[in-house]
Amino acid sequence: MAYEARLINVEEAIKQKAPKQYPKIPRWLFKFTAWLICQKEMNDTITALMDKEGVDFAEGMCKRLNVKYNLHGMENIPDEGRFVFVSNHPLGAFDGISYINVLGHKFPKFKVIVNDLLMYIVGLQPVFLPVNTLGRQKREDMEAIDKAYNDPDMQLLNFPAGFCSRYIDGRIQDVEWKKSVITQAVESQRDIIPMHFEGRNSFTFYFVEWLRRKLGMKFNIGLILLPWQMMKTAKNKTFTITVGKPIPWQTFTDKSKSPTEWAQWLREQSYQLENNNK
Repeated sequence: MAYEARLINVEEAIKQKAPKQYPKIPRWLFKFTAWLICQKEMNDTITALMDKEGVDFAEGMCKRLNVKYNLHGMENIPDEGRFVFVSNHPLGAFDGISYINVLGHKFPKFKVIVNDLLMYIVGLQPVFLPVNTLGRQKREDMEAIDKAYNDPDMQLLNFPAGFCSRYIDGRIQDVEWKKSVITQAVESQRDIIPMHFEGRNSFTFYFVEWLRRKLGMKFNIGLILLPWQMMKTAKNKTFTITVGKPIPWQTFTDKSKSPTEWAQWLREQSYQLENNNK
């Protein structure tokens, strides 16, 4: 891939995604958006890590931003087995990168199911499985996910909320988890390992999201703010990651709960891990 093609260019991306609307957009808006998404900082990082990809790229990002971790429960991860790791999603981007850095060194084959917008970080594409959280799924993306679930050597990470955590009922927490995390684990006969990531974005991020919901805006403006959270808010932070014990996939075949109810039960297990550290 050409060097320039690996760099982030918001104006070029919009030109490709919306060619009809592109000529109508004022140039100052492109410059503002480039600043808002930390385009320069992102491209500086991409340039510095140009010779790395996948797990090595994630590790390089963590080192450049001086991100560290307190790890609890790593001994709960068996040496053998096929797993779906599930976690709350407080940061929306850097939590996924952190998990790649932590778990990607343990497992030779490891991938994370992510919002397809993150595929613009080309260095991480080898460990990403993209999904479109705002529209219809591409057939090739769904086929790639199915293939990964059926790969006996692949370990997977899923954020079942599908979106970054929000300010709900007085605290930062995920929305309801999607039932697909249960159905896919049962279909592929993968045990589920719950995890919890302790961290939060900036006050501005949560305020903007709160305001969007109050105004009834459908466009997820929070996505635009995630690069800033990744490059600015996460910098020099120490995050706590807690790993729970594996839950056999057969647990979720119990018909006393629907897949949706099992997904919310699993969500509670993740947040219980946070309480166990207090």
